[in-house]
Amino acid sequence: MRISTGQSWNNALSNLMQAQTRQNQANEQLQTGKVATNLGGYGRSAEIVASYQSSITRIEGYLSVNQTVSDRLDTQNIALERMGEGTEGARQTILDALANGNANTMMQALNADFAAVVDGLNFKHQGQYLFGGGKDDTPPVNIATINDVGALANVADAFDNGTIKKSSQIDATTKLETGMLAGDLGTEVMQIYKDLYDYHNSANGPLDGELNDAQQAFLSGISSRFSTAYNNVLEQTSLNGSYQNRVENSATSLEAQSTSLQGLLVDRTKVDPAEAYTKLEQAQIAVQASAQVVANLSQTTLLDLLR
Repeated sequence: MRISTGQSWNNALSNLMQAQTRQNQANEQLQTGKVATNLGGYGRSAEIVASYQSSITRIEGYLSVNQTVSDRLDTQNIALERMGEGTEGARQTILDALANGNANTMMQALNADFAAVVDGLNFKHQGQYLFGGGKDDTPPVNIATINDVGALANVADAFDNGTIKKSSQIDATTKLETGMLAGDLGTEVMQIYKDLYDYHNSANGPLDGELNDAQQAFLSGISSRFSTAYNNVLEQTSLNGSYQNRVENSATSLEAQSTSLQGLLVDRTKVDPAEAYTKLEQAQIAVQASAQVVANLSQTTLLDLLR
């Protein structure tokens, strides 16, 4: 009879190593609660698990974009409200002068209203000018007072913004343009202020002290134009609000998708504790048995085999 002790050793060691591997896998499953810690451990399910993980990562990316856009729109809303304060404030200042028949402090008050408009148009978000149109490091409005706008040949010269409106991919199918430009928002108001300044410095002015009939008629028209401009600012504020709702709805939908995919991923990757415990016990028994075989072989001599 031919005896191969080498083969016996190899078989015994192989069985021991396999049993130890199964024991380690069962231990790992119980500790992590997952079938495997890498895709290779999922076998035929690996492609499905990878697909779930990829989709979740992509959705998390869109959620991050949504949060960024939402924060910017919140700040944009504040800027538009500030501009609206300056526009409506100017209308009220003129109405007060008309009611009193006197414009003693009107121009000073209008300068404060003008400053509010400029402040809104030059508003920043995270260090960048909101309405810069791609020139985010440059103030889109380059003037500060009514005198400055009055000195311009054309109100368009008051604006240094670019032409690029910010847009963002908020989900897989939607690219939303949420950016606004200072020139689009402020040209109408700037023109009203310039016309007011020009009249104040014309032969019909100054608009100071008691107001005559012609001055009152002019200011009444200016008041109506400020009212129209304010309504236009409100429209832009409302539009900004619709963007906010759109982004919020997108985020809600994405969060629901993420939750659903997370659930599917857990179902696919989680381990059955009872099954894992059974596998662990079986593996431990196999390790002990294989180890005993190796121990016995180590004590067996050639004389024992020949008996």
